Amino acid sequence: MLGLLGGGVKARKALLLTLVLAACFWRSYPRQVATHADLLVAMAQKGADLVAAGRLTAENLPELIYPLERARAFARSVHVRAGDVVPPSLVALEELIGRYRAFVDELDRVRRTARGDAARAALVMPLDAVVGAGERVREALTRER
Repeated sequence: MLGLLGGGVKARKALLLTLVLAACFWRSYPRQVATHADLLVAMAQKGADLVAAGRLTAENLPELIYPLERARAFARSVHVRAGDVVPPSLVALEELIGRYRAFVDELDRVRRTARGDAARAALVMPLDAVVGAGERVREALTRER
């Protein structure tokens, strides 16, 4: 294959390096997706606990938003690498990202209006949506292996 491309040794080395790096990325892809999914689910559960305890403020809300931003950036980079062939696990991760974003919005609203059991009750459905989306990411990763 390298002989067909022409060019010098530098061009062949550059192509080989590109292929190796791409293989490394896709080899670590399942672990990275699982890490983002697990973190988003864990942070949603933590956020719900903080709101119920009356300990979530506007000042510490960025702690819940940062993992969302990192997961979005990761998903964008995978789209660039994947081109037209998007893995089902990425589709599931993007669903989780959307559910988590909606959860954070609801969390911010609830933290201003409720505490304790009332806050927990208000967050049950959005939290369940995040947890369910996280499970679908794991299921998609399992099917891809």
